[in-house]
Amino acid sequence: MAELLESTMLICFGLSWPMNLAKNIKAKSARNMSLQFILLIITGYIAGISAKIYNHRFNYVLVVYLLNLIVVSANVVVYFINCRYDRQAKEANAKLARQISGNTENTSVDTAALDAQNSTPFKPSIHSQGEDEMETYREMNSITEAGGVVLFGSNTFAALPVGELAQAFRITEPIYNRSIKDVRIDQIESYLKVCLYDLNPRKIFVNMGDVDILDENADVDNFISKYEWLLYMVHTKTKASIYIVPIVSNSPIAFKMNQRLKALASQTGCKYIDVSGVLESKRPTLRLFEMLKVHMRNHPINFADAMEAGALSNRKLEDAPSDGQASPQPGVKSEAVFAKH
Repeated sequence: MAELLESTMLICFGLSWPMNLAKNIKAKSARNMSLQFILLIITGYIAGISAKIYNHRFNYVLVVYLLNLIVVSANVVVYFINCRYDRQAKEANAKLARQISGNTENTSVDTAALDAQNSTPFKPSIHSQGEDEMETYREMNSITEAGGVVLFGSNTFAALPVGELAQAFRITEPIYNRSIKDVRIDQIESYLKVCLYDLNPRKIFVNMGDVDILDENADVDNFISKYEWLLYMVHTKTKASIYIVPIVSNSPIAFKMNQRLKALASQTGCKYIDVSGVLESKRPTLRLFEMLKVHMRNHPINFADAMEAGALSNRKLEDAPSDGQASPQPGVKSEAVFAKH
């Protein structure tokens, strides 16, 4: 019975390693791998095998130890292969950066900056203003209120005028937009502390991928793998509820990614917000925020929230005053009109 229980323990531990191995092979990057951790696990298995041999207990438990050791050791091989992919990517980016700048000489490149960007091979980094945004966010974080709602994403979220929308929809919860224009999924790790962790948010809305789909060689599996790693980091560093907002696009690659994101939300305990139909709306910005705001409030979504969704973005517009028209006289009551968008 003791050997059976020990085998069960080893099998439960061992089942995660083939999945991890497949994930690392698909990622083709060693950024999310830890050689020290893998070697520590290998050392533990070797110690267990040595104990069996020392006690002359040659049974099926020893076979389970050996199988686990082989699978974990395969991760070491994949680690060095992925390191080679990372080096090739940096060299390709360095060469492309010199071509873009007009400098074709074999000059040295700031490898630390390339590591931070971790750009796709043969693709220039399209993110340049992130550091300026980070400096602004650090300054704003000093006056923000903990436990609020944070929007974190790329271009779609970065374009949202959150302050004006929150006022128009009468949302009292503190909402902070910490989105970064032109950022890709493989560039966000260095921004998480300032954009998310320092705020200690209650709810986080994530919208990534609108820049990634512009890559003609976009890999859905690689994108989902990095997205899963993002969710894991946020889960471990915060206690916030995470809401996944799909990519707002009609492109086929976005459809595939959104299907996978919906499944990923279910697997990781996140909430998936279906925003289909936003692009068909007459006012997509308003419609998108309407679909998000019912999830931002402290109380659960009730019947009133459901009935209110779509009320403003679909409201029939009255004729708005044309530019240059005189404002009403003071004290004269006039009917409210809504600007055309």
